[in-house]
Amino acid sequence: MLAVSVSAMGKGKVVNQKSSLPVQANGYNISVRAAQLADKTIFLGSYINGKIFSVDTLRLNHEGKGLFSKKKKLPEGLYMLYVNERSRYYEFLVGDEQNIGLALSDTTKGIIECFTATGAEQTVEFVNFGRFMTEKRIKQNQLIKQVKNSTDEKAKKEAENAMNALNKEVEAKQIELAEKYKGKMLGVFINALIPPKFPKELIDGDSKDEKFQMARYQYAKNHFFDNYDLSDPRVWRINMLNDKLNTFFNRQLIQLPDSIAPEGIKLIERSMGDSTAFNLMTNYVISYSVESKLMGMDKLFANITERYYLTGKAFWADSTLMTNIINEYNKVRFNQIGMKGQNLPLVKYNGKKFNIYDLDKKFTLVYFYEPTCGHCQMTTPKIHDVYEKYKDKGFEVVAIYLMTDKEEWTEFIEKNKLQDWTNAWDPDRESYYWTFYDTSTTPGVYLLDKDKKIVAKKIDAESLDRILNYELNERKENDKPRQAHAKVAEYETPIDVQVQ
Repeated sequence: MLAVSVSAMGKGKVVNQKSSLPVQANGYNISVRAAQLADKTIFLGSYINGKIFSVDTLRLNHEGKGLFSKKKKLPEGLYMLYVNERSRYYEFLVGDEQNIGLALSDTTKGIIECFTATGAEQTVEFVNFGRFMTEKRIKQNQLIKQVKNSTDEKAKKEAENAMNALNKEVEAKQIELAEKYKGKMLGVFINALIPPKFPKELIDGDSKDEKFQMARYQYAKNHFFDNYDLSDPRVWRINMLNDKLNTFFNRQLIQLPDSIAPEGIKLIERSMGDSTAFNLMTNYVISYSVESKLMGMDKLFANITERYYLTGKAFWADSTLMTNIINEYNKVRFNQIGMKGQNLPLVKYNGKKFNIYDLDKKFTLVYFYEPTCGHCQMTTPKIHDVYEKYKDKGFEVVAIYLMTDKEEWTEFIEKNKLQDWTNAWDPDRESYYWTFYDTSTTPGVYLLDKDKKIVAKKIDAESLDRILNYELNERKENDKPRQAHAKVAEYETPIDVQVQ
């Protein structure tokens, strides 16, 4: 298979002639000629972090001609001409030379037939490369059909050999352009298409050997971004880095917070040579930590907050953003997976003083609730069912009522038959539980091990059941403890090793 795919945008026919454009000193000039779009409005767009942003708008004259032109140069990157004709758009590269001519002959035809470019060398070369890749892709598809449909082993082998030769031709072209335009925008684009390769000793080996698998994984992880200069803001403007990052975090890395969090920090550190790249990478990683469904990723969020926001390095953070970041940070500051849960001084239902650490159990569930909370009303009976299964195997529930109405509390305990739980509250608000555990939403669920370390949080009854079943029923003496989550298989090997 070809090792690269180039978007349909930019696969245009190249016209090798000089374009006579009105030069805007120190700015950009992009002339457009599209007779079929006469008197219509077209748009100039750019990519940033995988998203499309509008840059400029132009209404073509009655001949279908017009000029995008400004005194300030465009940031180098991949751009698009959006013509709004059946939602068509055409990509082209903008480098340091920004006198560019673009022509659309017929938007009803394929891009190769209708899109042409003149002027800036890198733009022309980009379109040239797009044509080259299109030709190879067409040939590749023909060969794939031959391999799939052929009953003649000799013919099938010849087609496979032709595909290998095709791959080598593509690789050679990529290397040629990457070297020719090293340091230029086109070089940045081509490099991003070239995947790092495994060294020979990591290609030939026993795939069932755990050491060999781990060596491949470590190499793939450490070299995943070899062809990206993450401190170069231009890599964010080619519509590839965002997908690359998504693959890295969601498929390449072992899906455990302790594996993911350090890698997120490494990427941010690698981006710090440029303020724009640093801003974009930090925003990507912190957004990933917040949006991740993997339990325990608040550790990455907290680490980013401490390293960059609380130290003032996140220069883009205004007062509103800082307030939001700090508010979220305070929710997880003391209750991250692996931390020791705070020992709260509480009062039992019978009036006796009580501390969480007083319980000598294999697992303790610290359960914060309010009787009027709809989720608490649905969750509490399910948690109690789990408790019934494991209460004789070293499992206890400390149910902490968050309000101050003892009559309401009593009714809730009796209604849900919770008398066998350790029921407690803090009527005088002396424990500061809201500081040490996030109780901004209820129910608040924190599972502590025998050392009172947090092993799971914000889980449902089904996930709690699964964790306890493994820990108290299935786990052998020498087995590693699991960091469990409803949607993650612990200790699974990486889904995809992305180095070739």
